[in-house]
Amino acid sequence: MTKKIHYCRCRINLSGQNCHIVSYDEFNPVTWPEVQVLMQLHGEENVMDIIPVSIGEVYPTREKERLIQIYGFKVVEACFPGRAFRMDMMMTGDEGLPAYVEGQAPSTKIATPGNGEDDEDDGETETAKAAAIGPVFKPGRQRPALPPDIAKGG
Repeated sequence: MTKKIHYCRCRINLSGQNCHIVSYDEFNPVTWPEVQVLMQLHGEENVMDIIPVSIGEVYPTREKERLIQIYGFKVVEACFPGRAFRMDMMMTGDEGLPAYVEGQAPSTKIATPGNGEDDEDDGETETAKAAAIGPVFKPGRQRPALPPDIAKGG
């Protein structure tokens, strides 16, 4: 039975001294169980900036087999011991992420809320309307005019 799994971006500090940092981004994400294995290998404090970027579906046993092929049996078995292992597949309860497609960044298109006037909306946003007007120059604070006797230098 497949389960939903988070694909995450993160940074890994390999040496613990901020000399060698490996970044996994949206184009090459790691799964949430893989993040747990990386924490076991490098220490929890050296796996940073973990953000789920997409969601997919996998078989838990296949995910464990994949991790064993990459990281070795001992490390993966330390994280997920036994035949009836317990593997957290989701970092958070957020299921509103885009679907994972290998090698592609998740879609970042965000639906913008309307202004409530759907009947009269001509498709222009407030930003587009402001850009059409052009920049408006507003000089700094206006100072009051000097009295005539001071302005003459007297």
